[in-house]
Amino acid sequence: MIPLLNLPVDQPEVDELLRRLRLDPAAISLSRGQHRQAVDVVRAVLADVADRGDAALVDVARKFDDPEFTASQIRVSQNEMADAAARITHPQRDAIRRSIAQVREYQQHIMPHPPRPLGREGVSLGLRFTPLDSAGLYFPGGKAAYPSTLIMLAAPAQVAGVGRIAVCTPPSKFGRSDLVLAACHELKLTEVFRAGGAGAIGAMAFGTETITPVDKIAGPGNLYVQLAKRLLAGTVGVDGFLGPSDILIIADDSADPGFVAADLIAQAEHDPGCCFLLTDSAQLANAVLVELRRQSASCKRRTAIEKALASESAVIVASDLDSLIDLANRFAPEHLNIQTRDDQSVLARIRHAGAIFVGRYSPVAAGDYVAGPSHCLPTNTTARFSSGVSVFEFLKRGSIIEYTRSGLEADRQAIESLADAEHLDAHAASVSIRFTPPRS
Repeated sequence: MIPLLNLPVDQPEVDELLRRLRLDPAAISLSRGQHRQAVDVVRAVLADVADRGDAALVDVARKFDDPEFTASQIRVSQNEMADAAARITHPQRDAIRRSIAQVREYQQHIMPHPPRPLGREGVSLGLRFTPLDSAGLYFPGGKAAYPSTLIMLAAPAQVAGVGRIAVCTPPSKFGRSDLVLAACHELKLTEVFRAGGAGAIGAMAFGTETITPVDKIAGPGNLYVQLAKRLLAGTVGVDGFLGPSDILIIADDSADPGFVAADLIAQAEHDPGCCFLLTDSAQLANAVLVELRRQSASCKRRTAIEKALASESAVIVASDLDSLIDLANRFAPEHLNIQTRDDQSVLARIRHAGAIFVGRYSPVAAGDYVAGPSHCLPTNTTARFSSGVSVFEFLKRGSIIEYTRSGLEADRQAIESLADAEHLDAHAASVSIRFTPPRS
């Protein structure tokens, strides 16, 4: 079961957990070390898709998902989506609609609006937000059906006003599920494709006979999917590293060990998943360990849960909460849950986390399905420098600069001086010409 570590005695083990969690940038970027093979595989798949288009996608699908797959099955028809929507149960349809409505509500609430222009004498400086022309959304389907992930990607893109949205998910039994296709129908998506893994990322970046290329790709997936996004960054826009799921809980002796264990197990069942409890109470730590064994015993994905808890997770005990908060910021978790006597005080000191769930009645599962913020979040400690998917992911910021003659005259000397210092005389001339009397 999950290892129990004590600080500072077990600090080397904690450092090793962090090292494994934080992907080696040299291994990823330079294709060496433990990730060399994965990077080489992804490069080969991307090259194949670029060269052969749909035929490459068919080969990948036949290898991993469906031996009978053909190119004619890549695009999902509107009738297929409508038929799937008619087959799901009323409670399932109601849940999908509730999720869509509440995610849209939140994304509309946070939709940025241009600030009032900054005015200096003769100068107006503004900012505007414009949506992407197109976006490609990828969500996994190898081990389960994830209509919730589709909603968490598509609803923000729609609220942002993206002109064209393409969706890819593997042609597995989960990717073909009625729940997934019903969610596509409820979202009124028109470009839905059966394509999985790095091949799908390549298809959305390069285009194939069936899939039109997009301007930006967003969505979670395994290491191969995330490596494909990294390798194509710059060729196409990408969101961030949204890989295997993780959770970190900060709790003191006021927390309910049953609640804490349930939240850890909920992430462990993602297969793979990483789970961490940071506490200043040895009594709570031991009670949680007991609850983990009891609760996981009856779970359908018990094998995956036990594997995640044993290999990539830990309960970490320290004598003071302050050191644990500092450690939490080093972990920069995808999901962070706070269950303490003073949750707000702890929250104020958290700098790095994809999403923060405050209090004992704020399970991550609420955010996974209906709360409103997208559950597509940065993993592998990348919350240190990136954010989760939202309307912001599908908007571009553009500056607006407007001078009058008097405003430019006021800045003229500074512009010309800096241009001369950089030996860019044409820059200086582009200003001075506006104050030179026209030739007769």
